[in-house]
Amino acid sequence: MKTSVALDVDGLAKTYTGHGRVVEAVRDLTFQVGRGELVCVVGPSGAGKTTLLRCVAGLLDISGGRITLDGTPVTGPPPGMAVVFQEYGRSLFPWLTVRRNVDLPLREKGVPRAERAAKVDAALAAVGLTDSADAHPWQLSGGMQQRVAIARAIAYEPSVLLMDEPFAAVDAQTRADLEDLVRDLWRTLGITVLFVTHDIDESVYLGQRVLVLTNRPTVVLDDVAIDLPDDRDQLKTRSSPQFVDLRGRVYELVQLAKKGHRPPERS
Repeated sequence: MKTSVALDVDGLAKTYTGHGRVVEAVRDLTFQVGRGELVCVVGPSGAGKTTLLRCVAGLLDISGGRITLDGTPVTGPPPGMAVVFQEYGRSLFPWLTVRRNVDLPLREKGVPRAERAAKVDAALAAVGLTDSADAHPWQLSGGMQQRVAIARAIAYEPSVLLMDEPFAAVDAQTRADLEDLVRDLWRTLGITVLFVTHDIDESVYLGQRVLVLTNRPTVVLDDVAIDLPDDRDQLKTRSSPQFVDLRGRVYELVQLAKKGHRPPERS
């Protein structure tokens, strides 16, 4: 039975072993993402943000705790989830056209041909790539390639979309355009988004909440509510006193995390 919680991470732990060493990457990490929320995750470099995302996506086995998607335990890549990675060039197949890249997961899902074509057309239109459907990824700019990866994810119609620093490799103007694209798609499609980023300003601009992680072993240091208006603008929003205050708060928390600050242990 579906609830108002789309993603529930409860007491997540992840430990790596090898070469005679034991590394505790994540310890007792707990949070929830409500259905239709856009939640960003930030933290110091090496804090385990990508490890967290890969555990949530079912791509890494967990060492303890529980992850559930729509009330079902995640024990492998769940059917209701899609992931957009930072390295878009490695996630797209260069020998396939844009259309066929977006179509591939739907084909593997067993979606009928006519329905697949309609979903692909709608996804490409949503990201502004209708005219590039027959091009190959290597013919496109980096920003356009990432749009292809986003189109492929939304065509799949996931209940939860995970994004792992997806704009880190593009220029500043393209990044701003893609940030606005993600917010537009999130509002239009009503999907749940968990967005990992190293950029504090980006997390505040995009999210409804920002989870700040500690250094390893990783837990949630704070969960910051972003009470900015739903309608956001790269110039007006980022220059508003409210944005500046929120950005300063998240920045201060990340600096505390870098210094080893941790929340009180859960009883």
